[in-house]
Amino acid sequence: MPMAFRRSLACLAAVFYLLLCSCAPQGADASAAAQKFSGTFYGAFDTVISLIGYTEKEETFNAAFAETQEIFMHYHRIYDAYNAYDGINNLYAVNHSAGTGPVAAEPELIDLLLYMKELQPLLLGRVNIALGAVLSCWHEYREAGQAVPPVEQLQALAEHCSYDDVIINEEAGTVFFADPYLQLDLGAVAKGYACERAAQALLNGPMPSFIISAGGNVRCGLSPLDGRLHWGVGIQDPIAPSFLNQIMETLYTHDMSVVTSGDYQRYYEVNGVRYHHIIDPDTLFPSGFMHSVTVLTQDSALADALSTCFFLLPYEEGRVLADSMEGVEVYWVLNDGSVYFTAGMGPLLRSQGASSLR
Repeated sequence: MPMAFRRSLACLAAVFYLLLCSCAPQGADASAAAQKFSGTFYGAFDTVISLIGYTEKEETFNAAFAETQEIFMHYHRIYDAYNAYDGINNLYAVNHSAGTGPVAAEPELIDLLLYMKELQPLLLGRVNIALGAVLSCWHEYREAGQAVPPVEQLQALAEHCSYDDVIINEEAGTVFFADPYLQLDLGAVAKGYACERAAQALLNGPMPSFIISAGGNVRCGLSPLDGRLHWGVGIQDPIAPSFLNQIMETLYTHDMSVVTSGDYQRYYEVNGVRYHHIIDPDTLFPSGFMHSVTVLTQDSALADALSTCFFLLPYEEGRVLADSMEGVEVYWVLNDGSVYFTAGMGPLLRSQGASSLR
């Protein structure tokens, strides 16, 4: 029986829990004076976004919270593929007009498109933001929740998904699609990119001790000012029912990003078969290599893109890629429930003896 597309707010908002940290670098006096504040908002990137921060004054947190919310909403409007906004040359506008000639695009959109072009060799062709026509088709079927797209329809759309056909004129601030049927989709990186922009504003402001949770994207700031060194980020059990919020592992870190991609976050079911939202560019169907993958690296945009890349690679290929990269650690949960992680990830895991105190 077809089932409606499910979004688990528990997955999105409570993917992490905090086991707050030691040895605050500001010193004992600052740590003793700091208080913990928190706030939550919804509306950006279709997810619940939470901010926890340590600072001496509530007014400082309130200002930081307002700025964080504005940054997320600003980037949400620019990277929105489904809605137009007055006075904003966003992704929606580009997708609707760039096939007929060069169109103006917001600088933040140009920046992200160039960033993804630079990342293409690293991502091994797994993360193609020009796959928008295929992803939009899946989105429509997922929203209806009644059937899956016909293979022939997906294959026809896949003929119009070459990133080489995206012509970016950085000096003029324009984007042109050499293929008029091409469409862009930034879902694999937009939220992480926005999260990193918000984190940088906080790190350079009066409240650098913080943690942002934006669904499967977590960005930790400096150590929490309660006497511990690390924030604790929970990795959700992708096999247990989502409503249980069951945490299978805790990762301890600070000033780093933790991003998870999984088959349990956004999906719908048709005739008892689950179809999640992460589409393999080769098969044009949801990837079946694993249940989830978690990436740890400092930059949230890179972590976001890499989590999708690793999810779309067989474990063996992903492990070779991960082991070749500096500053990137990965944690896999395969379809049989087995868990693997890179050498540098082990010392950060609770199951391997890590704690928030060291």
